[in-house]
Amino acid sequence: MINKNENENRLVYPGLYNARDLGGFMTASGKWTAFHRFIRSDEPSALTAKDLDMLLTYPIRTVIDLRSEGEIQRKRNPFKSHSDILFTNISLFDADPDNENDPTVQVAIRHSLGELYIHLLKTRQPQIAEVFRFILRAPDGAILFHCTLGKDRTGIVAALLLSLVQVSHEDIINNYAVTYDFIRSIVDPKIALMPPETQHILESDAENMKLFLQYLDDSFEGSALHYLTSIGFSDQEIQELQTRILA
Repeated sequence: MINKNENENRLVYPGLYNARDLGGFMTASGKWTAFHRFIRSDEPSALTAKDLDMLLTYPIRTVIDLRSEGEIQRKRNPFKSHSDILFTNISLFDADPDNENDPTVQVAIRHSLGELYIHLLKTRQPQIAEVFRFILRAPDGAILFHCTLGKDRTGIVAALLLSLVQVSHEDIINNYAVTYDFIRSIVDPKIALMPPETQHILESDAENMKLFLQYLDDSFEGSALHYLTSIGFSDQEIQELQTRILA
């Protein structure tokens, strides 16, 4: 059963369309994910100084930018040089995703976003490990992680975090699929100009996350725990991550 209305988790700011707290999801053990620990989001370049101050009171203390260097150059990150923020940039693409000729982008165009997510799990293991090790080093306070739309790279990290504490597949899929509802005002004008065969790359069809989770089921016993173990995380590190996620 879907745990809650995703709108209740949304952080509404003029400069953010898809910022959501990952708190309030029930796990298989009956525990709940904690609020004010992890925020998934789209890129924050339009945030005002007032918005930043409000987010600091949330309190956001760590920001992980999952975009490529080219994306950051086009749209700045106001958290990057903020004195109260621990910031890092860890690109989950090996090139600029705005380049349609990039082989990674072609996976999404020719196949599906779900296949892209699996491809990134396989090919960007050092970067994914870096993201989760940065989480382990983060100070107290909320961790905001984002890409451009808060959909694909952000969706992978969000799914792994929720899977790590055994949130249901249904809740993980819903948390991904509602993304399109929040970003439609940004992407619909772009979709209207795209060929029908490529429009799917700006949407968030539930089938993409179902495919991703099926890969975890088939290859890692259905849990991000086993995926993280396979890329070098110790039992103690896994426990520390789970403790940070759970209320």
